[in-house]
Amino acid sequence: MHARRPDVPAVWTIRDIVTWGKEFFTSKGIDEARLTIELMVCAVLRIRRLELYTDHDRPLTKAELTRLREMVQRRVKHEPLQYIIGAADFFGLSFTVSPAVLIPRPETEILVDRVLRFVTDIKAPLRCLDVGTGSGIIPITVAKNATLTSWTCMDVSDGALTCAHENAVTHGVEDRMMLVNGDFLDTVPAGGPWDIITMNPPYIAEADIAELQPEVRDFEPKGALTDHADGLTFYRRFAEVAHEILAPSGTACLEIGHGQVEKIIDILTSHRLTCEVVDDLAGIARLVIVRLK
Repeated sequence: MHARRPDVPAVWTIRDIVTWGKEFFTSKGIDEARLTIELMVCAVLRIRRLELYTDHDRPLTKAELTRLREMVQRRVKHEPLQYIIGAADFFGLSFTVSPAVLIPRPETEILVDRVLRFVTDIKAPLRCLDVGTGSGIIPITVAKNATLTSWTCMDVSDGALTCAHENAVTHGVEDRMMLVNGDFLDTVPAGGPWDIITMNPPYIAEADIAELQPEVRDFEPKGALTDHADGLTFYRRFAEVAHEILAPSGTACLEIGHGQVEKIIDILTSHRLTCEVVDDLAGIARLVIVRLK
């Protein structure tokens, strides 16, 4: 993908690009080098990964090579792959993402799985609230798998709500999504109390931001990462309004950060809330399930 040398092919095929990209990204210390270049090629050519192997001799046009070169240059500067290709996978679904939203994390699938367990056997309509909806992965995934749920999706970012709306339309659940622009720290959205509340708040303490990977620290939206305090602001706010916004038999699922569980439990129980902690496969507390006493 540079000026011609004797070892540079006159025509770049999919196989050439994947081979070169894997070696190049590895030399630059980029994780998952082969997967990275494969997903870039898929995005540029608008093909599935399987076609990388069934059509590996397909040549790329000059325009395709130019687009791919731009992507490679962005990734070497540590821009997240998901922003570069404009998409991320979550719970077996593909979602549009932009720099206005956090990139979906595998840990959040634990939250979605728990919510789906709660709602599977309920045959009545459920009113649900998602605080800090971002790209909408939580409510959209639940709504797609649980047709009796309807959602109020709250976020302070217009860019995030635009992304969430696009994803809701893509997955055919926009008729059960009400998008609300608002700051949970200042306002309680209308429509409660809710049977299900989900929240994956900005829980990283501001003092810890500098230690994050550059892909996170330099590219993901700061307002979705940190509360610019100790990382616990949204949990305090939830505890203060929980008896107002959570239905008597309702359930809230709150994602939490590493090492925060004891402080968060103290905050919640001091407001007459019952808590259950859910660990991930590594035994790290990732989720607190909250109910009214």
